[in-house]
Amino acid sequence: MEYRLQKESCHVSESVLEATKEMPIDLDLSLPDYCPDIEKILKCRVSPQISGRSLSGDMLELEGNALISLYYLDAKKQAIRLCEHNMPFSLSFTLKNSADEAAANIRLKTEYLNCRALSPRRVDIHGAFSVAANVQAQSELEYYSRIEGDDIEQSVSHTTLSSLKGIGQQQFSISEVLDIGAGKGSPESILRSELSISCDSVKAMKDKLMIGGEAVLHILYVTELETGAQDTMTFSIPYSQVLDIRGVSDSAQNQVQLEVMSYETTLKSEFDENSTLVSLDAKICATAAAFEDEEITIAEDAYSTEYELELKKKPYTFSRLTSVLKETFSAKDEIQTGENTISKVIDLWCDNISSICVTENGKPSFKGKMNCCMLALDSDGVPFYLERPVNLFLTPDGLSGLCSPLIKAEIKCRALSFRITGDSSLEIRADLTLVGEVCETCTMQGIIAAEAQDDRCRRKDKTAALTLYYAKKGERLWDIACAYCTSVEAVQLENDIHDDVMTEDGMILIPM
Repeated sequence: MEYRLQKESCHVSESVLEATKEMPIDLDLSLPDYCPDIEKILKCRVSPQISGRSLSGDMLELEGNALISLYYLDAKKQAIRLCEHNMPFSLSFTLKNSADEAAANIRLKTEYLNCRALSPRRVDIHGAFSVAANVQAQSELEYYSRIEGDDIEQSVSHTTLSSLKGIGQQQFSISEVLDIGAGKGSPESILRSELSISCDSVKAMKDKLMIGGEAVLHILYVTELETGAQDTMTFSIPYSQVLDIRGVSDSAQNQVQLEVMSYETTLKSEFDENSTLVSLDAKICATAAAFEDEEITIAEDAYSTEYELELKKKPYTFSRLTSVLKETFSAKDEIQTGENTISKVIDLWCDNISSICVTENGKPSFKGKMNCCMLALDSDGVPFYLERPVNLFLTPDGLSGLCSPLIKAEIKCRALSFRITGDSSLEIRADLTLVGEVCETCTMQGIIAAEAQDDRCRRKDKTAALTLYYAKKGERLWDIACAYCTSVEAVQLENDIHDDVMTEDGMILIPM
């Protein structure tokens, strides 16, 4: 005889794709006519960007462009020159099942890049970058809360999980004309640019989120093509945007992640040589998810007072979002420039932050490294390029004492500053932000099927109404009641016991 189980369900976040693909770079690059000859290569970089994405059915389609930037010194060894090449690419990923309510998170990373000059006009470039895709979808989790049957005694557990009420993505654009201003010289070309974006405010309404923050654009530009003189400028661009995400509300925990998909900076000096205007066109992808706490009951054990019972179980893992991390901190380190004496720093930026979460003295901490990149002048005024690692360490507040915490977080660099401390040394200070989420997880065995063996009745002693039993300290009343084909509640009532386990050795009465 098979018993009927009461089915329940809730919505959770499920990973339907976790994959990485590598894109090779094999390029024989010839300098265009307007670029001077190469005397010395300083650095070759690849900056992959996603220009478009489509998530439909069980497919994720990506379109992108890898910008290859070659920085070198000209024959005079005085000016930093730039030659760029665009390499379009496309990728597709197959999800393990179709996802109607889903969001794709994309991570782009340079794996390696080798560059050598074949002649003053030709460069051989080989390398690869990786595209890591993670797709989270809304999924229905089914479980069983009780078994129906007059002869069934059952044990249930209660837990609280974060029910996913909504998840989605929306793209929006930021287009601005920015003014460098007087006194800094008119830009004639852009050597390097970097755009970051932060979300500082989230206001929820039904199925809508109002977000706000700022985008920060940093540029290194040339003020005189003949000499290669450079300058830098940083712009802060406030923005606000309304996101239409089904399921978000003011009662939910609403998470928002922003990603710069692609951007382009152009100079207005192409039409006016005295112009100090810079145009920015950026495409931003916003990912939003809404969670609400939901208490569930799951049947974890059972027995029949009449028949031998065969149970089938499966493990369930539940997670509950306990907090959203957003903590700022600073890191300092002194780096050495080696044989290069340093007279001036032209530009300083951060590349490739890696970190891991470790537990020290019972507290979760983050350890990592940040690759610090620098263009500078030596004591003779000759530009050089340098990379050095900077160590990172942070112990966030409020994370100790959590039960089985699951922490998903990353470190982002907000600003870099420096102080030259010697002929070949300088102190680096990084202002950083740790962003992510903290979840508590629990795993329990839940019943998925229960079947009685009709031909195997349990033997019960019906000659007496009560049986004396010597119980030991720590023994579960569940095990005692199961052995004597009665209920835990009956044993507790007969002996005026309120606990589920014996607190001391002693005789108890078992109702038969």
